Amino acid sequence: MLDIGSAAARLDIVDLASPRMPRATWSVKSRTRLAEHTLADGRVTEEGIADAERAVRHCVRASADKPVEALIAYGTSAVRDASNGARMRKRLGEAAGVRIGVLTPRDEAAVAYHAARRWHGRGGRPMTTVDIGGGTIDVATGTGTDPGRVVSLPHGAARLTRQFLADDPPTPAQLAELRRELHETIPPALRRVESGHPLALSKVLRQLAVLTESTPDAVVRRPHRLRLKGLAEWIPRLAELDHRKRAKLPGVSRSRGKRILAGAIAAEVIMESLGLAELEICPWGLRQGLVYRFLEARTRTRADALDLVGTLFD
Repeated sequence: MLDIGSAAARLDIVDLASPRMPRATWSVKSRTRLAEHTLADGRVTEEGIADAERAVRHCVRASADKPVEALIAYGTSAVRDASNGARMRKRLGEAAGVRIGVLTPRDEAAVAYHAARRWHGRGGRPMTTVDIGGGTIDVATGTGTDPGRVVSLPHGAARLTRQFLADDPPTPAQLAELRRELHETIPPALRRVESGHPLALSKVLRQLAVLTESTPDAVVRRPHRLRLKGLAEWIPRLAELDHRKRAKLPGVSRSRGKRILAGAIAAEVIMESLGLAELEICPWGLRQGLVYRFLEARTRTRADALDLVGTLFD
């Protein structure tokens, strides 16, 4: 399974014969830098497309000697929402040797919710997933294996950073404008959401949890919670730093040094809107959800599984 995202391309080889959750038996990753090369109008530069092509080729070539049943390749919002996305998908597909699919924001949120439900268990009980990606914010709620309601907003951390936080570090006026936008859009969108057990799915939220749970004496590598109180305490500190200094903080990766501030502010507004004091960190998300979808179809026939790939992706 090849995941092409705003920061990296990652190829996982998954053992579908595993009696438990199918896990990656081999993995390779290469930087795409799509977020860095996406312009304000949503277009990815030629340099950005070339970098993504190299990343895809690296992953595919590295796996050339590995026996696989099928290669499923998909792009997240950085590919889906680019104004020149169709051209980019064509070139990335040529580099991968397969068609690059994309999910709609709603389908992406539903598949990630499905994975979170599998991880958390306790079917029949209300559950809420919060995912802050590069291009969208997705909140899904439900009581079954699939969500009953999905709210998707074009307020991902990378997109918000491009639109509102042009300076590094941002000015007070830019921060105020960002907060105004989020407070005008997120609370009304979530007004009818009846939150259940809250789970955080995205890397931005996991990195914020590491940051806010760590102390001067110890770094919490695998935090279980992202707490609103810790988030509120860290946001002013993040706002004072440029992206290079943020990337040196506990848990913050270099690729997310720029967007972590916008992600933190968005997370704060979401949690306040839903009345949540904390989010439980869920290690599963879209990738695991797609594996489950493929595996469920494969239990019928291999053709069903491959048909699923064609129907699930645009």
